[in-house]
Amino acid sequence: MRRLPYLFPLLGLLACPSPPDDSFTSDIRVDMASTEADPDSFGTQLCVTDAGVVYVLWLDDRLDRAGRTVDIWMNRSLAFGDEGSWLQAPVKVNQGDIDQEGPGNVWSPDMHCNEQGVFVVWEDDRDGVLRNHQIYFNRATGDGLTFLEEDVLLELDEDGTSMSLEPQITGTGEDLLVAWYDSANGAYDIFVTSSQDGGASWRNAVRVDSDRPAGSAYSARPLVAMSDDSDLMWVVWEDARDGNADIYFTRSANGGVTFEEDVRLDGGVGDVDPPGAADSFEPQLCTDGLSNVYVFWHDSRNSNNEGARDIYYNYSLNGGADFFADSRRLESDGLGQANSLYPSCAVDGNTAHVAWQDDRFGGYDIFYRRVEDGIEDVEEIRLDVGSAEGSSNSQDAVVAFHSGNVAVGWRDARADGAGDGYADLYYNWAASDTDWNREEDLRIDSTFAGRSYKVDFGFQILGGQGYAAWTDGRSGTADIYFQRFDLGLASNPPRLEDAQ
Repeated sequence: MRRLPYLFPLLGLLACPSPPDDSFTSDIRVDMASTEADPDSFGTQLCVTDAGVVYVLWLDDRLDRAGRTVDIWMNRSLAFGDEGSWLQAPVKVNQGDIDQEGPGNVWSPDMHCNEQGVFVVWEDDRDGVLRNHQIYFNRATGDGLTFLEEDVLLELDEDGTSMSLEPQITGTGEDLLVAWYDSANGAYDIFVTSSQDGGASWRNAVRVDSDRPAGSAYSARPLVAMSDDSDLMWVVWEDARDGNADIYFTRSANGGVTFEEDVRLDGGVGDVDPPGAADSFEPQLCTDGLSNVYVFWHDSRNSNNEGARDIYYNYSLNGGADFFADSRRLESDGLGQANSLYPSCAVDGNTAHVAWQDDRFGGYDIFYRRVEDGIEDVEEIRLDVGSAEGSSNSQDAVVAFHSGNVAVGWRDARADGAGDGYADLYYNWAASDTDWNREEDLRIDSTFAGRSYKVDFGFQILGGQGYAAWTDGRSGTADIYFQRFDLGLASNPPRLEDAQ
């Protein structure tokens, strides 16, 4: 068993001080695994509906510790994640193949939830002797957490002759859209399928990248989004048809029946960035669900494909029918002088809220910038202000928006003095009538600072509250934890000196 280091013997010695009234203290463990045979859980994902139903998904090997075959597990709260509202035992999502002697392996699940229920897709190697990965789906609708007795194969390759990877799912009501990349034609292509009945039936999967012939170039890492009325569906991905990776986009204007010819988004008038000249990758797709569509990515055009990347974006105000002729740079430090990576975005009308990790001061900090009508209307600001510039190794920013509030959460190593790779969770936020807190950032998790391994950080807000879920090594194995808090408040974690 892989053990994640932590000073857990101190837990039995600690007498925690009484927290002030305006703080929160208790992280809630939701994987509910046995302490006698505690598996390593990982791959945490979080989804919160507007009604306050909270789903947390992860993978672990609790049913096959010897063979290390993992399954997908889920816990759920119907009451905004309140302690005591979670299921006492998690539910297994993937049902496996009843005609197969042994369980299949699963990878890379993705989850969507809404008022209809929760919908999950993943890679699965049950089909064929080659153990290639295929894309499967299952769902639990209504207030229950009962999944279909049989998983649904979303592609036509029943014998597993090709490799299908990294499915992504989104939806509105009963309309669902799934995309993945697939080696059926040689090099990877982008395939999509859609459903109008909550996943009870699916259209045949179709290829949406247009390089010729099919399978002649690497197309991968798709992301998907859908309009609130389900008529418009959007897909973005990275594509190497011209050499280095570029960013491509397509849409359906008829609810997924057909998709339009794909277009490149990372270019510019006058050969500012010729096709395939520079690597553009890790696209992020964000929309208001109406007509405003933003795509962000990191880009090496200013560093000759070596070293530092910058953040670029493109924008459509008419639902993806047209984009800017020129892609635009987001951050304002020197061209190609620092690594600006992994943008995260959320859109409110014509305004995009964007955060990323940036090492312009040495180590990584978290930066934020607002873009309105496709134009950066304010200078970027640093959000991890509770530590000196470049000192925190702050990474994996996640932007969340709801009801006028915007918040950014991240993993932060400011307390990892020994350099063990430990991180804590922080956030900063702004309400519609206030500015960002430029004096302090706020802690999310409630354990000893800099003493626990934390990854797979998921973060959302609903109304004036933040929701977080993550993988945590505080007990020696990797477990799944959840926290809910009022925006503007910070946790009150125990201190090592209190344990002396």
